[in-house]
Amino acid sequence: MPPEETRIAIAAEPPPRLGSDPDFSLMPELFPAPLRPHLHAFGRFVRFADAIADSTQLGCEQKLARLLALEAALSGGEGALWSPESQFVAIGLRDSLRATGIPADRTRHLLQALRRDVRGHVCVSWHDLLVYCQFAAAPIGRYMLALAGENEERCGRSADALCGALRILRRLRDCGDPTVRLSRLCIPRQFLDDAMITPAHLRAPSAKGQTRAVLDRVLDGVEQLLADAAPLPGLIHSRGLTIHAAIVLCRARKLAGRFRARDPLRERVGLTRWQRTTCRWIGTLMALGRC
Repeated sequence: MPPEETRIAIAAEPPPRLGSDPDFSLMPELFPAPLRPHLHAFGRFVRFADAIADSTQLGCEQKLARLLALEAALSGGEGALWSPESQFVAIGLRDSLRATGIPADRTRHLLQALRRDVRGHVCVSWHDLLVYCQFAAAPIGRYMLALAGENEERCGRSADALCGALRILRRLRDCGDPTVRLSRLCIPRQFLDDAMITPAHLRAPSAKGQTRAVLDRVLDGVEQLLADAAPLPGLIHSRGLTIHAAIVLCRARKLAGRFRARDPLRERVGLTRWQRTTCRWIGTLMALGRC
């Protein structure tokens, strides 16, 4: 556990406002107080890097340069950081990783996946998408397992499946956004080819016919990932992380159902406040039932 002065230093400055997403947000308040600053540092970094890859104001080379600068900062190379915010986010995570002893490899994998997105690499098959999620999503779950002191060999595969499902669901919401490229949508190109449609069909006012069939095929894969992730809360020893995993699993299942019933090309699909509250109760009751 990091010493008290380290914990204070990590949390000394209020986090920059990088936006929040109640359907996919981390919940540091569920964890012991000494771990919360580290979860904040990691979450800030991931959101910040993701915002760079999604930016409509930056060109490809600028995005790549900034993502590379963030990666270099994790090893002490701070010279290329371009703003006080980037310094706070990158140096904050670097110091957090050093304090906890968690390797930076997981964070580097995330940055690698984002650079692949920026270069426009499209996942060709479902297998290709799952490999991509091992870099773009799984490191988040693996980081949380490591921070909580969990056995990754026991919990890792279920955590990877849950994180992959969340990544795909989150990106499916962007189908109706004309600024988001196919490389960021987590829809395998093979699915479009099999349906004999093009990425242009994803810019239609609504999902009909083969376009709807492609989205449902992606959701079939998501539901299989969620089935693979189902054992996760029961595999975790930490009470806080058990609650977190159960809440996130509940959210993902409800989101998959919402995507089945609604049209992500016509509207932004998300959970209601009541659905999020219900998932919170379910996660808490699951943890209490194990006491």
